[in-house]
Amino acid sequence: MPQETINATPLQTNRPLFLTVICIMGFIGSIAIIIQNSIGFFRAEAEVVLIQSGTEKTQLKNLFSSSATSSSEPLTISNLTTENFEKYSIGGIVAALLCLIGVVLMWLHKKSGFYSFVLGTFFNIITHFLLFGDNIGAMGLSMLWALIGLLLVILYSKFLNSMD
Repeated sequence: MPQETINATPLQTNRPLFLTVICIMGFIGSIAIIIQNSIGFFRAEAEVVLIQSGTEKTQLKNLFSSSATSSSEPLTISNLTTENFEKYSIGGIVAALLCLIGVVLMWLHKKSGFYSFVLGTFFNIITHFLLFGDNIGAMGLSMLWALIGLLLVILYSKFLNSMD
């Protein structure tokens, strides 16, 4: 009886190594942002008090504060309320979920994942500016995440032609 050979060659994914690395970074970053914003939602009142008290170095506010003001002077942000902080946290969770979906789709070589990631990144930035205006010091860490997201959008765009 002749032996049957099954020509079962595994599917080779032609994913570039750098795309794999930034997909893993995007996956980890999206999950970290979901966790951070979930904690921020439940601790909104305490976070607002900490940011406005000026007693702790929260959210990179010292990076954006002018050197002319004294460090004992409290930070006043007119539209930083508990409700706005909660809304921002929910917006951040939605944006991170869109980015997470996008990263998973890009991992599967789907071009639509790139567009989902871009939508999530810009949704985060738009949410920030709608709730807090142009006061970057209010939520400096979120702006840092947004800048990293924009950098990842640029890096992902280099691999669009390798996706379906």
